[in-house]
Amino acid sequence: MSGSRALQRLAEPWRHGRWRPGAQLAAAVAIAWGVATAMQLPESFWAVMSVLIVMRPSAGSTLDAGWDRVRGTAAGALAGMAGVYLQHHGAPPIATTLAFVVLLAFASASVPGMRSAPVAALIILSAGGIPGHSPLQVAMLRMVQIGIGVGVALAVATVMSEYHAGMRFDEGCAALLRGIGRRMSASRRPSDAAEIERVQAGTRASLGRLSALAGSADLEARWWRRGSTGGRYRDKARLAARIFQDATVLDRVLRLAPAAQAEAAQAAGAAIAGMADALAGQSAPPDLGELARCAAQASSRHEASNALLAAPLNLLLDDLRRLQAVIAARQPT
Repeated sequence: MSGSRALQRLAEPWRHGRWRPGAQLAAAVAIAWGVATAMQLPESFWAVMSVLIVMRPSAGSTLDAGWDRVRGTAAGALAGMAGVYLQHHGAPPIATTLAFVVLLAFASASVPGMRSAPVAALIILSAGGIPGHSPLQVAMLRMVQIGIGVGVALAVATVMSEYHAGMRFDEGCAALLRGIGRRMSASRRPSDAAEIERVQAGTRASLGRLSALAGSADLEARWWRRGSTGGRYRDKARLAARIFQDATVLDRVLRLAPAAQAEAAQAAGAAIAGMADALAGQSAPPDLGELARCAAQASSRHEASNALLAAPLNLLLDDLRRLQAVIAARQPT
């Protein structure tokens, strides 16, 4: 039994994605090196360098933001080939290299997709002599290795990166919402500004990770389930971010009169926690009637505290209803 628990503890970081990115990058590096070596290409490390430029932890980030890096790498490699061609016909090597890299660096500052272009161009332009090969041939071989590295990175990201990303996204999003709901309904909230900022910074970091995972989950659903989710996981990530914003504003309002607004805090916390359980598949979507009643009650009163309370309650209610609709629609097959 203890051995089984130990195996579960070892598998837990992989299941939650903490080991996966490193293993994927290591695999991509090894595959790129192996392909370049099998093709008997000199300087096989340039294929590895290309993997390190393009590869990102998730399929979504590699294939979404990664396409920008692919385009930038291709543009830089072509520019580098043009520079080597000019050098082959008598252009000064140092001046040519500096001119191309400076121009591409300027372009990369203006166009985010070109950020990898100066690096790729420098790889090509720094081609020196290899016994039996001219500088132009060396540049062409390096361009082939860049193509191998980019191809391997995209293939590994597509096939290996985020299998079961949808399930892991739902688990992570549910845990995030459950924490927000628990803090919202707590009888005592943190009052220290540093502690509040620490909690909110952690939540924002979790939202960033969920956003990247959402792209991978939608990509995985399209590729492996042969159907389109219409960006369902990205919709969930955006709504989770909005619910966090709504809860943050509501929490600030509740601090003005915590005793008087205890009922609203409990209703909001229960609704968010119930939505987390529904997202994790542990229960049906919650009844938002109590939260709707609190929002309507706050909207009907004319006291200043209730006027402040009505807006965040109604915004939270609206976003929870939207998330409820997204959970109910297009359930994975």
